[in-house]
Amino acid sequence: GSPNVLEGNYVDTLNDRANFKALLAEFRTQLNAYGAQTGRDYLLSAFLPANPADITAGGWNDPAIFNSLDYGNVQGYDLHGAWEPTLTGHQGNLYDDPADPRAADRRFSVNKAVTAYTSAGVPARKLGLGLAM
Repeated sequence: GSPNVLEGNYVDTLNDRANFKALLAEFRTQLNAYGAQTGRDYLLSAFLPANPADITAGGWNDPAIFNSLDYGNVQGYDLHGAWEPTLTGHQGNLYDDPADPRAADRRFSVNKAVTAYTSAGVPARKLGLGLAM
């Protein structure tokens, strides 16, 4: 979800972080129980947003959720797109573009996204990177 209140992307910042953490813990509990029945291990992964404001608002950078997740894939694409009718830019830039006219908190990059996770204490070994093809 997004605090930017895009349709379908609303974040309840008062409750979503705790609810999300509880949901992932329940998924992990259920997968472990099912694995005990089948004799197999099951991985739990998640798509991780790239916008630092969304990362924080949704609780994605809480290291405790990675006790439930085996890994997360950080969005490394769609950093620009058709929703910006007067702006073009790299779809999956590794670093911030100093020529980007948007405010600093609206400029996205792979580096900025990954740093938002690791600086909050998420282990780098638990992060993958999704790339555009």
